[in-house]
Amino acid sequence: MTNKDIIDIPESDAVSYAGKDARGPGKDEDGKLVRLEIIMSQSMEDDFIAAFTKADTGKMFTKIPQAMGQGFSVPKMGDAIWPQLNCIYIVFCTKTQYAEVRKIIHRLRKEYPGEGLACFRSKAKMV
Repeated sequence: MTNKDIIDIPESDAVSYAGKDARGPGKDEDGKLVRLEIIMSQSMEDDFIAAFTKADTGKMFTKIPQAMGQGFSVPKMGDAIWPQLNCIYIVFCTKTQYAEVRKIIHRLRKEYPGEGLACFRSKAKMV
């Protein structure tokens, strides 16, 4: 990580990430961060993680491993009738990294038609 990739917060507020002193996901020239909520069938999660890691997109995320719900595909309820489950990733990244995540999302939608994959984007600010 270079100095231009570091969010400008006081040294005392820096948090530990992966054993290193880090200050977040970085920022684009305009200083904007993007928050993504990615909801997907667990069946495609391994492919998502492989592509996500390879593209080095966003190092700040939260995973919710078992989520029940229904969108535009069949319900994912984790029961005898609808046995599958979803997982949710909340990702904080730059707009540049978001462009890479978007490519991954579009590719996975083609590879897993009907499985269910949603991505919601909003602005984010580290405080």
